[in-house]
Amino acid sequence: MPFTVQQLNDDNTVGIAQLTLGINPAAAIFTETDWSGGSTATGIINLENTSALDVNYFVSADWYAAAGGTPQDARILAERLEITVTADPGGANEELYSGSLAGLIQQPPAGRLLAAAANEDVEFELSLPDANATDLIQGMAIEFDLVFVAVEV
Repeated sequence: MPFTVQQLNDDNTVGIAQLTLGINPAAAIFTETDWSGGSTATGIINLENTSALDVNYFVSADWYAAAGGTPQDARILAERLEITVTADPGGANEELYSGSLAGLIQQPPAGRLLAAAANEDVEFELSLPDANATDLIQGMAIEFDLVFVAVEV
Protein backbone atom coordinates (compact mmCIF):
# COMPACT_ATOMS: atom_id res chain seq x y z
CA MET A 1 0.00 0.00 0.00
CA PRO A 2 1.43 3.46 -0.95
CA PHE A 3 1.94 6.18 1.62
CA THR A 4 -0.51 9.12 1.78
CA VAL A 5 -0.40 12.45 3.52
CA GLN A 6 -3.14 14.87 4.51
CA GLN A 7 -2.94 18.57 5.33
CA LEU A 8 -5.73 20.56 6.86
CA ASN A 9 -6.78 24.16 6.15
CA ASP A 10 -9.26 24.70 8.96
CA ASP A 11 -11.46 27.40 10.45
CA ASN A 12 -12.84 28.70 7.13
CA THR A 13 -16.15 30.58 7.53
CA VAL A 14 -18.82 32.14 5.36
CA GLY A 15 -21.47 34.54 6.69
CA ILE A 16 -24.62 34.89 4.63
CA ALA A 17 -26.26 38.31 4.33
CA GLN A 18 -29.89 38.77 5.29
CA LEU A 19 -32.28 41.01 3.39
CA THR A 20 -34.59 43.11 5.53
CA LEU A 21 -37.20 45.70 4.62
CA GLY A 22 -39.12 48.00 6.90
CA ILE A 23 -42.39 49.75 6.07
CA ASN A 24 -43.93 52.72 7.80
CA PRO A 25 -46.78 52.79 8.50
CA ALA A 26 -47.44 49.09 8.89
CA ALA A 27 -51.15 49.79 9.46
CA ALA A 28 -53.63 50.17 6.59
CA ILE A 29 -53.31 53.34 4.54
CA PHE A 30 -56.80 52.89 3.04
CA THR A 31 -59.94 52.48 5.17
CA GLU A 32 -62.46 53.94 2.76
CA THR A 33 -66.27 53.76 3.04
CA ASP A 34 -69.22 54.91 0.95
CA TRP A 35 -67.32 55.24 -2.30
CA SER A 36 -69.01 56.23 -5.55
CA GLY A 37 -67.85 57.11 -9.04
CA GLY A 38 -64.98 59.59 -8.96
CA SER A 39 -63.88 58.71 -5.41
CA THR A 40 -60.14 58.88 -4.81
CA ALA A 41 -57.76 58.35 -1.89
CA THR A 42 -53.99 58.61 -1.55
CA GLY A 43 -51.63 57.00 0.95
CA ILE A 44 -47.86 56.89 1.35
CA ILE A 45 -45.69 54.09 2.71
CA ASN A 46 -42.02 54.67 3.51
CA LEU A 47 -39.96 51.67 2.45
CA GLU A 48 -36.59 51.21 4.15
CA ASN A 49 -33.86 48.80 3.09
CA THR A 50 -32.22 47.97 6.41
CA SER A 51 -29.94 45.43 4.73
CA ALA A 52 -26.27 45.80 3.95
CA LEU A 53 -27.07 44.91 0.31
CA ASP A 54 -28.72 46.78 -2.54
CA VAL A 55 -32.10 45.32 -3.49
CA ASN A 56 -34.67 45.54 -6.24
CA TYR A 57 -38.17 45.71 -4.82
CA PHE A 58 -41.51 44.79 -6.32
CA VAL A 59 -45.05 45.75 -5.24
CA SER A 60 -48.17 43.58 -5.40
CA ALA A 61 -51.74 43.76 -4.14
CA ASP A 62 -53.13 40.64 -2.47
CA TRP A 63 -56.90 41.18 -2.56
CA TYR A 64 -59.70 39.10 -1.11
CA ALA A 65 -63.40 39.28 -0.19
CA ALA A 66 -64.39 41.59 2.65
CA ALA A 67 -66.43 40.15 5.53
CA GLY A 68 -69.82 39.08 4.17
CA GLY A 69 -68.63 39.33 0.56
CA THR A 70 -67.78 36.69 -1.99
CA PRO A 71 -64.60 36.04 -3.97
CA GLN A 72 -66.59 36.91 -7.12
CA ASP A 73 -67.49 40.34 -5.68
CA ALA A 74 -63.86 40.94 -4.76
CA ARG A 75 -62.74 40.03 -8.28
CA ILE A 76 -65.22 42.46 -9.84
CA LEU A 77 -64.04 45.30 -7.57
CA ALA A 78 -60.36 44.46 -8.07
CA GLU A 79 -60.92 44.84 -11.82
CA ARG A 80 -62.82 48.14 -11.45
CA LEU A 81 -60.68 49.93 -8.86
CA GLU A 82 -57.69 51.75 -10.33
CA ILE A 83 -54.38 52.19 -8.52
CA THR A 84 -51.29 54.20 -9.39
CA VAL A 85 -48.03 53.47 -7.58
CA THR A 86 -45.35 56.17 -7.61
CA ALA A 87 -41.85 55.88 -6.13
CA ASP A 88 -40.25 58.98 -4.60
CA PRO A 89 -43.28 61.29 -4.99
CA GLY A 90 -42.17 64.91 -5.08
CA GLY A 91 -38.65 63.81 -6.07
CA ALA A 92 -37.91 61.52 -9.00
CA ASN A 93 -41.66 60.80 -9.16
CA GLU A 94 -41.24 57.46 -10.97
CA GLU A 95 -44.47 55.67 -11.83
CA LEU A 96 -44.11 51.99 -10.99
CA TYR A 97 -47.62 50.94 -12.01
CA SER A 98 -50.94 52.36 -13.14
CA GLY A 99 -53.94 50.15 -13.81
CA SER A 100 -56.49 47.95 -12.10
CA LEU A 101 -55.94 46.77 -8.54
CA ALA A 102 -56.19 43.21 -9.92
CA GLY A 103 -53.18 43.88 -12.18
CA LEU A 104 -50.87 45.07 -9.40
CA ILE A 105 -48.65 41.99 -9.40
CA GLN A 106 -44.85 42.21 -9.01
CA GLN A 107 -44.51 45.73 -10.34
CA PRO A 108 -42.45 47.22 -11.84
CA PRO A 109 -41.50 44.25 -14.01
CA ALA A 110 -37.73 44.72 -13.51
CA GLY A 111 -38.06 45.93 -9.92
CA ARG A 112 -36.96 49.24 -8.44
CA LEU A 113 -33.49 49.70 -6.99
CA LEU A 114 -33.25 50.61 -3.31
CA ALA A 115 -29.69 50.96 -2.09
CA ALA A 116 -28.43 49.44 1.15
CA ALA A 117 -29.48 51.46 4.21
CA ALA A 118 -31.66 53.75 2.02
CA ASN A 119 -35.36 54.53 2.19
CA GLU A 120 -37.96 56.12 -0.05
CA ASP A 121 -41.64 56.97 -0.03
CA VAL A 122 -44.01 55.00 -2.23
CA GLU A 123 -47.33 56.68 -2.99
CA PHE A 124 -50.53 54.77 -3.74
CA GLU A 125 -53.47 56.55 -5.38
CA LEU A 126 -56.64 54.47 -5.39
CA SER A 127 -59.70 55.52 -7.39
CA LEU A 128 -63.04 54.37 -8.71
CA PRO A 129 -63.52 55.96 -12.16
CA ASP A 130 -67.05 57.12 -12.98
CA ALA A 131 -67.27 54.66 -15.87
CA ASN A 132 -66.52 51.74 -13.53
CA ALA A 133 -69.13 52.68 -10.90
CA THR A 134 -72.17 50.76 -12.19
CA ASP A 135 -75.14 49.20 -10.41
CA LEU A 136 -73.28 45.88 -10.49
CA ILE A 137 -70.91 46.94 -7.67
CA GLN A 138 -73.39 48.63 -5.31
CA GLY A 139 -72.83 47.55 -1.72
CA MET A 140 -69.71 45.51 -2.51
CA ALA A 141 -66.48 45.70 -0.52
CA ILE A 142 -62.93 44.42 -0.90
CA GLU A 143 -59.93 44.05 1.36
CA PHE A 144 -56.35 44.01 0.14
CA ASP A 145 -52.79 43.93 1.38
CA LEU A 146 -49.96 45.85 -0.25
CA VAL A 147 -47.02 43.47 -0.51
CA PHE A 148 -43.38 44.47 -0.97
CA VAL A 149 -40.82 41.84 -2.04
CA ALA A 150 -37.08 42.55 -2.20
CA VAL A 151 -34.50 40.63 -4.21
CA GLU A 152 -30.75 41.09 -3.93
CA VAL A 153 -29.29 42.97 -6.88
